[in-house]
Amino acid sequence: MTRRLLRAVAASCLVAGFVTACSGSDADTSGGTEVASGDAHGTLRFGTNQKLEDWEPLTKANETYVSLVYEGLVALAPDGVTFQPRLAESWTQDNSKIEFTLRQGVTFHDGTPFNAEAVVTNLKRIKDTPSEWQTMMDTVKDITAVDDHHVRITLNRAAPSFLRNAAQRGAVMISPKALADGTWKTQPSGTGPWKFQGDQSVPGFKTVVTYNDKYYAPQEVGPHRIELSYINDPDSLYNSLRSGQMDIVWTNATLAKRAKADGFATGSFPSVMWHLLMLDTDKTFKEPKLRQAICSAINPQDFIDAQLGGEGEVHYQRLRQGEEGYNPDVKGYPYDPAKAKALMAELGNPKVQFSFASFDSQRPVAELFRSQMAQIGIDVKVDLMTFAQFYSTFNSGKYPAAILSDSADTGVYDYYRYRYLKDGAGNPFHTAHPDLDATVEKALDATDREAESAEWRTLVKQIDDQALDCGFFDYTGFWAYDPKKIENVVSTVGNVATFRYREAKVRG
Repeated sequence: MTRRLLRAVAASCLVAGFVTACSGSDADTSGGTEVASGDAHGTLRFGTNQKLEDWEPLTKANETYVSLVYEGLVALAPDGVTFQPRLAESWTQDNSKIEFTLRQGVTFHDGTPFNAEAVVTNLKRIKDTPSEWQTMMDTVKDITAVDDHHVRITLNRAAPSFLRNAAQRGAVMISPKALADGTWKTQPSGTGPWKFQGDQSVPGFKTVVTYNDKYYAPQEVGPHRIELSYINDPDSLYNSLRSGQMDIVWTNATLAKRAKADGFATGSFPSVMWHLLMLDTDKTFKEPKLRQAICSAINPQDFIDAQLGGEGEVHYQRLRQGEEGYNPDVKGYPYDPAKAKALMAELGNPKVQFSFASFDSQRPVAELFRSQMAQIGIDVKVDLMTFAQFYSTFNSGKYPAAILSDSADTGVYDYYRYRYLKDGAGNPFHTAHPDLDATVEKALDATDREAESAEWRTLVKQIDDQALDCGFFDYTGFWAYDPKKIENVVSTVGNVATFRYREAKVRG
């Protein structure tokens, strides 16, 4: 979980100054209408700051590339919440089992049939391989191929995050032959719309894929050929678009505005959700009223305006509407400095000081946070560093607070495990939360989904009541592209690395 999250955050932070929300765009972006492109044609040239190391989906943050050649049993719609069929045509889930009915007539790129045994092989690999994705199998007792087209997963307890994880890159299906031969890291063999062309690619710089003429849903595929070029610098990325070398590039808020002024199309989408991480609730932030005061004094809209170009959306809980655990009764902590000052007065206006970890491209957020805290008498020392330094230290137990995301968007159970479990990777001070633990145990032991869902909503309410989390806002990704060459650019909420290639249309 830690590596999965931090790689996702690193992906978004390497292009400094991404923006939040899906507004203010002249393009089809997250939440847009999916278009059945059909008749794959044309070449799409994509400039990205993500570098391909290899094609191993379990241990590399390579969604930009993996999503070209691999597919999972289920997928996420553009809203980042709704599940869609992919290699599984349908599924059922209760708290004792999950059953998948598989799509028929599908083959891997190397000719190996996709069937129930292939699914069993892949799921057992996830279960047996140490990685951040292994936790999705924690409550899995057995994985069985009922017949060629049906798979049954028997559970020990509820598996609230299984489907959301199954829709992520870590749970894609790889050819069992490629796994047995040990070739999948360099010569990927999935079921996806495109095949990797190693002889036309340049390792570390250019990756080429071409249409898979055996693909089971040709009517869904837009580009016939996709060329991805790794360019780490955002200015160089934008210049590659201006010069006509690229059709679409990953960019930041400042350059997106420039691109629009230069006549290019732009699009934005909510990627990871950032918020205030009060990591040390054992000492620094032990007093609930202090946490409530801080939560009332923090103004995420200031962060959006200063760093994210004014585009964005403030949230009041970690779960998005439609996700398991989202609680409509939770109202969070809207910006209310008067309330914050009153809470500090009730505490006797204590002298509170702490160090706050931040990184160079996050400086506007860090300075605003320091200013907001000063308004209620809290002295914050900002330690600015490179992102590489921040990456290795903010969650080490040295700093009591930071502003970042906390876990990947894989559900309420993963959120709890990461942030509030005593030994959770996002709980560096190892603070115990027995009341939260008890609620989670009730959820996992629930005999039906309705009772389970009620417990997850209770968990989110407990977190809010105790002001353990607050200051939520989207950290948004940006695309800039040439509308004369490409259209229908659709993104998925929560995916920081790429757009939905299959929906894109190459013009001409």
